[in-house]
Amino acid sequence: MNVRGVIEGFYGPPWTHVERLDLLGLCGRHELNTWVHAAKDDPYHRLWRDPYPEDELDRLAELVRAAERHGVELAWAIAPGLSICYSDGGVRCPGDRERYGAEPSPSAAAQADLSNRFRREFLDGAALVVCPMGYAGVGRTTYRATFARLLDPEIVVYWTGPDVVPESITREDLDGAVAAFGHELLVWDNYPVNDFDPGRLFLGPLRGRDGRLADGRLAGMVANGMLQAVPSKLPLATVSDFAGDPAGYRAEESYERALSEYCAEVVEALRVLVPTPAPVQPPPNVATLVEALAPGVDAATALALLGPFA
Repeated sequence: MNVRGVIEGFYGPPWTHVERLDLLGLCGRHELNTWVHAAKDDPYHRLWRDPYPEDELDRLAELVRAAERHGVELAWAIAPGLSICYSDGGVRCPGDRERYGAEPSPSAAAQADLSNRFRREFLDGAALVVCPMGYAGVGRTTYRATFARLLDPEIVVYWTGPDVVPESITREDLDGAVAAFGHELLVWDNYPVNDFDPGRLFLGPLRGRDGRLADGRLAGMVANGMLQAVPSKLPLATVSDFAGDPAGYRAEESYERALSEYCAEVVEALRVLVPTPAPVQPPPNVATLVEALAPGVDAATALALLGPFA
């Protein structure tokens, strides 16, 4: 996969600056080459007209420099859809209805037009990835047909898989979505993200991703981390193994390597959340541990399960 990385794209308290710098180091060690800054609760992600304060700009500049040192491309994302008038780039206005209302899906036409203009006028034709409405699923819709027809063919489209948080993504899923969107896709993988249930930690390896995905029309994948930055290291390390060699990926073997590198650090982070482990029988081996972690666990249970492997 050409694009292999991490996206900070969850709802809830964003990672701290120190946590981001730390995770950029993980990206560098594991040959993850992309970092997407898209934290939903970063106010400047949605209030995109307001300039960042100087201190925030300084921190962003430091992130860019750190990313360069680690061989990572840092992509900054905005979410203008809630406050933009697509027809003139200003505030919402009746011009949208006049300009796009005759299309089968006016919203798709408006978003495609804005994306094309942004790439042409601000990026000088450089790479652009856009997140559509209806970013999950594989079926054809009026929105997707309109979007596919009008969007610049070189723009890549984010896709989360057959569901928003899918248990599996197959090559057939990908092919169906490519046919529906009519563009190359970039998987925004919502694993191990937990913003929908912050007390539930997804600490096991990436599973259910088809090794044939890399042979399809796929730019790559970026994994959405958990709100808890350090615990995210265990699953993110396995994401790097899958993205680097999808056909050769073995979840348990990858997880053993991740445990050897990050388990002690994760256990210490868990102890900050809960000082006492749950009364849970420790698993006898990595295979049993993987199964126990698969549904997501609370911090006390995670501490009990991972403790013997630290």
